[in-house]
Amino acid sequence: MMSATPEDAPFEGPPAVVGDGKELYAWLKRMRRDAPVWIDPASGSCHVLTHADAVRVLSEPAVFSSDFSSLAPPPEPGLPNFAEASLSVTDPPRHGRLRKLISQAFTPRTVAGLEPRIRAVTAELLDSVAGRTGFDLVEEVSGPLPVVVIAELLGIPTSDREMFRRWAEYLLPPSNEVTAGEFLEGGYAKTRGAELNEMADYLSGHVRDRRVTPRDDLLSRLVAAEADGERLSDRQMVNFSAFLLLAGHLTTTLFMSNALLSFDETPGTLALLRADPGLIPGALEEVLRHRPPVSFLYRLTREDTRIGTVDVPAGRIVVTWLLSANRDERRFTDPDRFDPRRTRGGQLTFSHGIHFCLGAPLARMESAVVLRALLDRYGDITVGTPVHHQRPDIFGVTSLPVSVRAA
Repeated sequence: MMSATPEDAPFEGPPAVVGDGKELYAWLKRMRRDAPVWIDPASGSCHVLTHADAVRVLSEPAVFSSDFSSLAPPPEPGLPNFAEASLSVTDPPRHGRLRKLISQAFTPRTVAGLEPRIRAVTAELLDSVAGRTGFDLVEEVSGPLPVVVIAELLGIPTSDREMFRRWAEYLLPPSNEVTAGEFLEGGYAKTRGAELNEMADYLSGHVRDRRVTPRDDLLSRLVAAEADGERLSDRQMVNFSAFLLLAGHLTTTLFMSNALLSFDETPGTLALLRADPGLIPGALEEVLRHRPPVSFLYRLTREDTRIGTVDVPAGRIVVTWLLSANRDERRFTDPDRFDPRRTRGGQLTFSHGIHFCLGAPLARMESAVVLRALLDRYGDITVGTPVHHQRPDIFGVTSLPVSVRAA
């Protein structure tokens, strides 16, 4: 007989402030053990904690939808509507058509061709702090690098990168100012309308320019992309570019910073990687498992279903905890230990199934280039006291001071 949904289970929700994650990880571990599928009586949302259940949720778009438009009001007129061109919030068949169009422009070959420029920009950023015994990794390296790379990829001036960073910091603030409820109720667009308009107008100008004068950049390839007679509209290209500038650069910044933080917390890791650079890709995969930049992903049930032993009705928001799935004792041995030599994959940080992140190869490449450059330049790197993001959906730091000694 199916067990009842534990609406009255004696469990409180996750900590309101994430910080260094210790309280959150303790909560996730307890929930995996005692309530691996939990209905929050306050919000009605369903929290999924295990690796197997997370894989199922992320693999079945027919049951677990990524499209929340039915819960949200119509978008504000004239403002970017990220859902219109964001692969992460669309379902089949529209998702497949959109991904096919974007993939024509955002190819593995395009990403691979960026590596020389990524190396050059990384060298320029580290040259700017040459001679100093310490600096903030986020401020000087992991923050600006992804912005420059994405701007050059799109073909927009890197001289405007401070404007991009200003938009990102306001539209995706480090504190818990933006909630799922605010998005669904339309408050986000209303309170941040001026910045959204500014960004949309800026990107629209570049899209119109590419239609007249194509160049060797991603925007021009998006203009030219065609599948089954369909092309991307100006609005779709603006929304995709905005999403790439905001979410793409933030997650990569967090990935790089989380890597150095994880290595510092595990004595001997930097020396190990310096002695054997071939271990770097695997160590970065362990960072993604151990300290993923995105805490969870939302889904919406399209029909009545069962997750584990719990009945979940249609129309229920499902919170799929990547932080928990990546440390599930059922899937990973000694999951709370950071092991740069861990060989078993399976981390879900870049999602799973049809929504696997298109930008994953770029994020991996940028992080590997930065790490190799740091190891080449410095014989010793010591991390100071980090400043953590204070919002539940983003896991990482806003500041990471490091002390360095030249190699």
